[in-house]
Amino acid sequence: MKAKGIKQYLDYVSKAGDRFDIFDKITEQYAIKRALYPGSYVHITPSLIIPEVYYVDTDKKAIRFFREKNEIIEFIETSKIYSENSRIQFESIDYWQELSIPPQYVDLLISQFAGFVSKACQKYLKIGGILLAYDSHGDATMAHSDDHFELIGILKYVKGKYQIESNKLESYFKQRNGKQVNMEKVQKTMKGPKYSLAADYYIFRKVKD
Repeated sequence: MKAKGIKQYLDYVSKAGDRFDIFDKITEQYAIKRALYPGSYVHITPSLIIPEVYYVDTDKKAIRFFREKNEIIEFIETSKIYSENSRIQFESIDYWQELSIPPQYVDLLISQFAGFVSKACQKYLKIGGILLAYDSHGDATMAHSDDHFELIGILKYVKGKYQIESNKLESYFKQRNGKQVNMEKVQKTMKGPKYSLAADYYIFRKVKD
């Protein structure tokens, strides 16, 4: 496993970064115990901080990686920062399809580079739960336009680490030209607009089902 599987994870994070600090900050701030990660690829870093994580991806390399579940668990157990036993589950289906977890089950929904996760998977996030969204594919913009979510914070990289900020949130998602965001264009292109003020990550709370 270390030769192929975990090495694959280590190679991935050596290039893309493990983002450990991000999940550590979110988990500490919002008491996260269960997370859903659609489009995860082999990025199992959340399991080092969060006891129960559900991964979803259709990528062939991800499918092969998660077949070695026992070895992945062994790696997590030796690297985790929590006392509970770790629990992971992987589903190799399109995240727009019905997943095996119950509605309103997770505390955290992770959306990074996989499209409109906030739309497809919001039913699995409990009311009061947290959506962590990156806007590379426009999902933070999508969530901001969705009345099921409320922007409660942002993550910025400051002096070598990520910090959660919650001031001046009304200044985000404003276009430089002052025009309203064209959501049809965002959905079509799967790309967020350029804003006058942008964050690295956006933190939303689910306020209704």
